[in-house]
Amino acid sequence: MCPMAAYYRPHTGTLQQDQGRLPPYDALAQILPEYNYLFSATHLSSKQPRPQQPTSKAPYPLPIQQPALTSEERGPLTGERIANREFTDHEAKEMDNYRTAMRKMAEDIIDLRKNISSLEAENSKLRSELSLHQDLGRTLLEDTDIDVMTKAEIADRIVSLKQKLAGESVELQSYKVKVQQLQNELIRKNDREKELIWLQKAHQQQQAVLQKYQEKGSQLKLLEDTIRQQEKVIEKMERLLDKKLREKPREKPGALKTPTAIIDDSSTQKEVELVLLAENARLREELQKLRHEPNPIILQQPFHPVPDSFSDSEKLCLLAKLEKAQGCIRTLEAVMEENSRKWGQEKQNLLTRLSESEHGFARTSTMVLHDFPMKNVSDSVLT
Repeated sequence: MCPMAAYYRPHTGTLQQDQGRLPPYDALAQILPEYNYLFSATHLSSKQPRPQQPTSKAPYPLPIQQPALTSEERGPLTGERIANREFTDHEAKEMDNYRTAMRKMAEDIIDLRKNISSLEAENSKLRSELSLHQDLGRTLLEDTDIDVMTKAEIADRIVSLKQKLAGESVELQSYKVKVQQLQNELIRKNDREKELIWLQKAHQQQQAVLQKYQEKGSQLKLLEDTIRQQEKVIEKMERLLDKKLREKPREKPGALKTPTAIIDDSSTQKEVELVLLAENARLREELQKLRHEPNPIILQQPFHPVPDSFSDSEKLCLLAKLEKAQGCIRTLEAVMEENSRKWGQEKQNLLTRLSESEHGFARTSTMVLHDFPMKNVSDSVLT
C-alpha cells in the first residue's frame, strides 16, 4: 500500500483520518504554484495529465547560517539527540504524505467545481427545453377542435402524446439521477473542504509552536555569554593553579614559611575566593532569569575555600569541575544546532506564507491549532 492510502482515497473510497499527526510546515508551498496551471489553461481537459512536480526540495533553498561542526566539536551523540533525530525523520515522512494528500485534494476539489458548473448549465438548458415542450403540448391541445377530428386522428394524437409523456418521464428520471449524483459530489466536496480546513488549522498551530521555539532560541545568546564567563574563570583558576605548582617546588622541604609568603598565600586565596563568589552570584542571576523558577539549579558547585597546598584529590576535583563545564558547553552547542535547524524551518514557513499571499490564498483568523508540550532550554542544559 502506498503512503498516501492512509490519508486520502479520491471519489470511490472513504476518507480516513490519522489521529495524532500534524501537516508539514511547507505543506502548501509545493502545491500553490500548480494553480497557475489550472487558471491559465482552462481550455484544456481537466483530466489532462499534469507534470510531476519535484517534492524532495523546497521552492527556495535555505541559506547556511552556521558552519557545520566536526564530530569532535559536536561530541558524542546523546539519547536526547538521537530521539530528536528519529522524531525529525518520522515527521519528514509524515510531511511528504500530507503534502501529497493536500495536492490531490486540491485537484479533486477544482475538478468537482468545474463538473458542477457544467452540470448546472446542462440542467438549466434541459429544464428550458422541457418547459418549451410542455407549452407546445398545451397549445396543440387547446388549438385542436376535437369535434371535427375522426377517431383515427384522435387515437394517433393520444399515441403521440403517450410517447411524448414516456420520453419526458425518462428524461425526468435521468434528471433525478443527475441531481442525486450532484448532491453526492457536493457532499464529498464538503468533506474534503473540512479536511483541508483541519489541515490548515494544524498548520497554523505548528506556526505557533515554531514561534515559541524561536522565543526560546533567543535565550541561547545569554547561555553563550554565561559559558564564555565560565571559560574565563576556569582559565584564571588554571593559571593560578599552575603558578602555585611552579612556586611550590622552589620552597625548601624543611623550611618554614615566612610571614611574607603566608601573606602572599592568603592574598591569593582571597583573590580566588572573591572571583569565584562574584562569578557564582552572576551565574545564579542568569539562571533565575532563564528558568523563572524560585529555586534555580546552579551550574557550578558551591564555593569552597582554596587550601594552602593542593593535594592530588583536590587536583582531581578541579579537573572534574573542568570536565563538567566542558560537558555543559557541548550540550549548549547541540542545543544551538537544533535551534538553527528550527530557524531554517521557520524561514521556510515564512516563504510558504509569502507564496500563499502571492497566489491569493489568504489565511483566516479562525484557524486554531493544537499545541505540543515543550522542554525548557535551561532544563535540557542542566540535565
